[in-house]
This record gives sequence, structure tokens and C-alpha cells, in this order.
Amino acid sequence: MGKHKYIETPEKLWELFEEYVLHEKQNPMYKTEYAGKDGRTELTPLETPITFEGFECYLMDKGIIGDLGHYSSNLNKAYTEYLPIITRIRKNCFVHNFRGASVGLFNANIIAKKLGLSEKVETQQTIIQRFDFDVNDLRLS
Repeated sequence: MGKHKYIETPEKLWELFEEYVLHEKQNPMYKTEYAGKDGRTELTPLETPITFEGFECYLMDKGIIGDLGHYSSNLNKAYTEYLPIITRIRKNCFVHNFRGASVGLFNANIIAKKLGLSEKVETQQTIIQRFDFDVNDLRLS
């Protein structure tokens, strides 16, 4: 008999991810801003990045599971049917964050590091070294 799966089906895993995305949209973080000459406090809602780690935290907060590592790594080939959904979730996180950074919604530098993106910069350095000597000082032995 196989080990009990905390998330019974791949479809349930996708459903939980959609719940997580909706939860993040409905529960934004807020930025405090001061407006007007009297410095009136205003709270501006901010969209937050959708991450795989955030999804795992969401599942833990709901008491479902704290780590999707076994599902992602397909430990003992017990989670093969989940792999397409895990890949879909990771790609959705990537696209959401990439698009958000592209339009200035998220900090591009932070998102680029998180997504493993970096700008390749090629530098070329030329070193010119000058030697001052008198040819007459050179002696052949």
C-alpha cells in the first residue's frame, strides 16, 4: 500500500494553487503614503508576487502540507501524475513575476534574482605596460 498523499489528486493541487492566487489578490500588502499639506495617511494596496514558496506557506497555513518537495522530486515515482501540475504552477509563478517586473509592478532586480535571470556583461581590458631601458645596457653572455 502506498503512502497517504496529503493532496489527493493533481487536479486538487491545481485547485489549491488557484485558491492561493485568489487569496494573494484579495489580501494585498499595503504601502503607507502621506498626502496633502497636512500629511494625511493613505494606504495603497500593492499586488504581491506569486511564488512557489508562498504557495507552500499557504498550504501550511491551511494545515494541508508544509513542503511539496516529495511531489516536485517525484520521490520513489509516487508522484508522477503530479509533475505536469507542478511544472504548470512553477511556470505560472515565473510568468506572473516576470510580467510584473516588466511593467514595473515588482522590483525588477529582486525578481530577476529570484527567477535566476541575469544580464550578461562582457568586459574587455587592455593593459599597456611601458618598460624604459637603454639598449646599450643589454649584454649578451
